[in-house]
Amino acid sequence: MKVEGSQGVYGTMKFESGVHRVQRVPQTESQGRVHTSAITVAVLPEAEDVDIDINPADLEYQTARSSGAGGQN
Repeated sequence: MKVEGSQGVYGTMKFESGVHRVQRVPQTESQGRVHTSAITVAVLPEAEDVDIDINPADLEYQTARSSGAGGQN
């Protein structure tokens, strides 16, 4: 999810990072058992665009081909 707003949005939301849990008893639960739902939240500032020039001479390509029996040995 992306939240946009004034400059203070990240400062306000950064402390919401972590695990959030909700405990509830659904209306369809006949025995009254509690259901727990969990979500992990990460709050990150949006990174600025950066121009990167990579010299093709700095790149190295390797290929490999397996041989022998496959699977677990």
